[in-house]
Amino acid sequence: MFHVLLHVPGGRRSFLRRGALLVAAALALSYATFAFVPRIVKALANQCFLTRVVRQAAKERNPVERMQRFLRPRMGKGTIRELPPNAEMIGSLKIAYEVVLPKPMGIALEDGPQGPGFGVGVADVMEGGSAHKLLQDVLAGRKDSMWIQEGDELEAVNGEPLNGFKEKATELVQKSGDEPVRLTLSRPRKGYIKVVFPDGKSATSPRAAILKRLAEKVGYNCGCTCSDGRCGKCFHKDPATGEVYVLPLNVPGLVPSVWRRSDEGGVRPGEAEFECWIPLRLERAPEEYEKAIKEEAAESARRDS
Repeated sequence: MFHVLLHVPGGRRSFLRRGALLVAAALALSYATFAFVPRIVKALANQCFLTRVVRQAAKERNPVERMQRFLRPRMGKGTIRELPPNAEMIGSLKIAYEVVLPKPMGIALEDGPQGPGFGVGVADVMEGGSAHKLLQDVLAGRKDSMWIQEGDELEAVNGEPLNGFKEKATELVQKSGDEPVRLTLSRPRKGYIKVVFPDGKSATSPRAAILKRLAEKVGYNCGCTCSDGRCGKCFHKDPATGEVYVLPLNVPGLVPSVWRRSDEGGVRPGEAEFECWIPLRLERAPEEYEKAIKEEAAESARRDS
């Protein structure tokens, strides 16, 4: 019994000593940990910051990415514009229209891709003819009308169907004598686009064509000699939609605009594509270049802050 009594008090003191040591160690560890936490956080923050800097620096060293950021899409209005009064939509794929032209009309015809009897296409509209004059009147705003352009299909002359034969078109035109000729034509809803440059030169363009190539084709020179779009002479705009086009670069330089919003004015996705019955008029837009420069500077300042 005595041995037990002596052992118990001694064990209790040993337990208390061990407990005190554990508490002291815990307090020391807690203090060290709390003292070290700010250093850990700061180190992690510095590491994240350095990672961002390295990544951004890598991007800045990549001229392609830098140019893509500078020339990112600048969308225009996604509103649907009405057809001219001499045109109507046939189903969802084709537009039919009529024009009355005096002679000489200045239209060159060709057989369809599958040969005679499978359509009569417009191969060329020549200067000096009444068809070309109609186009000039439309471009000048003197007429609200569909115009004849390359790629259209001639379906009837003076109300008589051609049934796909070019020879019949020639016969009916000659038969009309000196009287004006009423032509019935059609154009795919997503047909060619008439592109008009600031100097008045125009070209009929397939969709997704490179704008630079069209400018070269008609002899339009914007005067830009830079290779990265950083020049006020490179920037052009369609005033009707607000879409920005950059010459001589192809970013974004496709015809027509492929960046128009489809969420405005009740327009459903896919409906805001450029209408083939509206000329794509390009005007010089140095103010858009200045705007792009300011936006780039502001973005750079945000990254650095």
